[in-house]
Amino acid sequence: MLGPINGNELADYSSAQLVSIQLGLGSDGCQIVDAILRQCGGLAKLCRADRHWLKQWSGLSDNSITRLQVALELAARAAKEELLTTDYLSSPTAVSRYLATHYLLARRECFMCLYLDAHHRVLDAEQLFIGTIDSASVYPREIVVAALRHCAVGIIVAHNHPSGCSEPSDADHRVTRRIKAALDLVDIRLLDHLILGQGEVFSFAKAGFL
Repeated sequence: MLGPINGNELADYSSAQLVSIQLGLGSDGCQIVDAILRQCGGLAKLCRADRHWLKQWSGLSDNSITRLQVALELAARAAKEELLTTDYLSSPTAVSRYLATHYLLARRECFMCLYLDAHHRVLDAEQLFIGTIDSASVYPREIVVAALRHCAVGIIVAHNHPSGCSEPSDADHRVTRRIKAALDLVDIRLLDHLILGQGEVFSFAKAGFL
């Protein structure tokens, strides 16, 4: 049985150890979790794994799988709480952290908007469009309507690339221009378009495309 663990010590644990502890397997379950991680292709892919497949292949119980999903949901909620008290310009890492947590479970391309006030504080974040494994239809008019509904002065849009590559496609460039043009008509700024890949984030603003 595991004894008390200092929170600062958790960073020294391997992913297999942390997952094993969360699943209630203790330190003795590390070999099992290591095998599962190898089969899935890593922690991020484990989080996106189909529940039925995971249960059949790994032999994990429904309770163990639920424990993992609960931990991920708590992480996402904690990241969103931090996000909603954030000045984006002074702490862009909070935005990246929230998006990374949000998209960890995504097996399809998902498009979301973050709405900001005049002081660049995040008012809210919501997912607007869900697509397939490699594309999502995006409608600038709906983005404008949502931004006006939130009384936003500026917005950040973001989507994931399930392939893992964060480089923007030609379609990403086109839709960004369309979104910016639509927002310009109602005096709302498009502050950034972020693309999340595997462990990296591409920023249209940093790249000089906005």
